[in-house]
Amino acid sequence: MSEQDDADVIEHGSRQSSFRAIPGLPSLRGIAGTRRRRLVVIAAAGALLVTAATLVTFRLAAGPRTDPVVAGLIREVTTVPVGKSLPGLPGLSASPADAYSSTLLTGAGGLTAVSGPRLTHGGKPEVLYVATEYCPYCAMENWPLIVALSRFGQFTGLTTSRSPQFEHIAPVDSWTFYGSHYTSPYLSFVPVEQYSNVLVNAKANPDARESYRKLQQLTPAQQALFARYDKTRATPFLDFGNHAAQTGSGPIPVQLMTGKSWRQLAAALRQPSTDLGSALLTEADSLTAELCRLTGDRPAAACPAFITNIQPPS
Repeated sequence: MSEQDDADVIEHGSRQSSFRAIPGLPSLRGIAGTRRRRLVVIAAAGALLVTAATLVTFRLAAGPRTDPVVAGLIREVTTVPVGKSLPGLPGLSASPADAYSSTLLTGAGGLTAVSGPRLTHGGKPEVLYVATEYCPYCAMENWPLIVALSRFGQFTGLTTSRSPQFEHIAPVDSWTFYGSHYTSPYLSFVPVEQYSNVLVNAKANPDARESYRKLQQLTPAQQALFARYDKTRATPFLDFGNHAAQTGSGPIPVQLMTGKSWRQLAAALRQPSTDLGSALLTEADSLTAELCRLTGDRPAAACPAFITNIQPPS
């Protein structure tokens, strides 16, 4: 089982969003989190620090409040070396109710759904990530995505998050990009966590997107990309500089992720011979290959030949 005491509950000011609810998660029913404990953060710096609206999320910050164990966990996840992952997981393909496999749209070879001006931010190729904290498939994808991006830059402010309990999917211990920052000389990473993992009230329908606390709002340009390439408007969604776009999470069987703590999942990133480690690292390598195509195979340490030779799925 997941280590419930690993997750603190911290209150943050909410941000308004106006994004339409979507279908996409199969039979997701249940409650948003269980056995929670509340940590009330009191700021005594003055009236300007008082916020009018608050929301509750599972998160642990890598900052002054973070103990050395959590800081070490974050270091472990963000320093996974590039290594040859084991190909394929025969016999572990999940049913539609258990997994949400990704579809990669490319602008050259195969599908030609991605076109138009290149997506950039600060003069560098931009990776746009649209996610929600309540989505278990986002929770699964966040692990290999952090591994891959950390090979090109550095995160600060990453915090833990846990997807809620649903009828057919148990909670997944993961991370949220809400409040984080990413720096890289090669690319820009722009995550948009639209909704939290907490219901607006106890009677809210857990299957409806509007039932969860709003976090971040897509810009009109981001909304246009999301609607263009992700017809169902389902998260997670990745746009690699408008060169390629991925809808859905990678082929990670959900049964491998549930019931594992952050420590167990982080440890699996150093265990490529296990089913869980192989699934996570295979997806991390696939994402790394797409990032290498975006940056022109820079840096060289992140883009060895066996990575750059990985072909996009058709």
